[in-house]
Amino acid sequence: MLKFKIKPYDVLFFGSGKPFNLGDTARSIFPPFPHTFAGAICSKIYWKYKIDITKILKDVYGPFLYNEKDKKIYFPKPADIYTEKKEKDDKIYLLKFKNENHKLFNPKNTNKPNPIENFAVYFGDKEVEGFEGFISQDGLKEWLNGKIPDKNEILKFGDVFEHENRVGIKQEMSYHTVVQEDGLYRIDFLRLKDNWSFVFWVDFDDNELKKVGLDENKILDLFNKEPKALKLGGEMRSAYYEVEKESDIKNLLGQALKVNQGDIIKILFLTPATFSNSGNNILPSISGIKIKSLVSNGFVNLAIDSKGLGLNKFVKKGLKAGSVIYAEVDNNFSHNSFWLKFLERDKNFIGSNLVIYGKV
Repeated sequence: MLKFKIKPYDVLFFGSGKPFNLGDTARSIFPPFPHTFAGAICSKIYWKYKIDITKILKDVYGPFLYNEKDKKIYFPKPADIYTEKKEKDDKIYLLKFKNENHKLFNPKNTNKPNPIENFAVYFGDKEVEGFEGFISQDGLKEWLNGKIPDKNEILKFGDVFEHENRVGIKQEMSYHTVVQEDGLYRIDFLRLKDNWSFVFWVDFDDNELKKVGLDENKILDLFNKEPKALKLGGEMRSAYYEVEKESDIKNLLGQALKVNQGDIIKILFLTPATFSNSGNNILPSISGIKIKSLVSNGFVNLAIDSKGLGLNKFVKKGLKAGSVIYAEVDNNFSHNSFWLKFLERDKNFIGSNLVIYGKV
């Protein structure tokens, strides 16, 4: 497994798959999708060796954020962490899940989708609201143990990056050449603030590498050669990287928690959640648990456009990273299947559905 720390030279743009017309403003999403970074890694390998790159990656983890100042990794904030409205101290609160009817309403009388049975809500006298942000390793460990994290371990989007508006022009994506002189549009780029970079792990399929005469050491040698640069995002902006070997990341957030059949747990999606067999439901049935509730900051359109994979503007709706499932453990539950592991996912979106579970 290789660990990449990636520092952009300039602004970046990450598309969401949402269409826009000429003259519109294209706004970058954040955090970017795992398959965006996986594509950047594979592109460098392809241009060196001219091999089929569709099978050489087994899994990718991230991208997450790394702060050079406090030496901490930051993950998408769990969606059940709320803050008080209109308060400057940013005190935080945790939603609670109770497997019973609420006094104010009966969940059966709402338009909740299947398989959700009930809702996680805030119990208290404050007016609270959700927000998007990031949580440090230390803060996430507290959350996994059912505790309210220290507010200093949680950051909002504006603490990590800033928006920068520029003008773009329509290009032929295969060659990145201008095809329409009047095809102008505004782009709302992102710029990481000082001391911030991305961190990303790549796990290669050793058998597939052997088929093309490669191994992980040869891949590491390739990425250690100058220039250490990757092309990222819709505008193919350059980013500097550092790379090193890492044996495993399963202990990144400590040891797997022990739970028993019948326990209620919460499952956090560290990357976007998308499923191939969900039909009209938000979530499919997942072996080992019985879904009780879901807390999410909304949906995102996962998009991929790759001639190498035979996909042309393939878009699928998914839940945002940071979404939280509350579930009951059944007798098929496997700790190893839910601790920094991937649930069954759409094969086109490598890195999606990365989960970890915690106590309620």
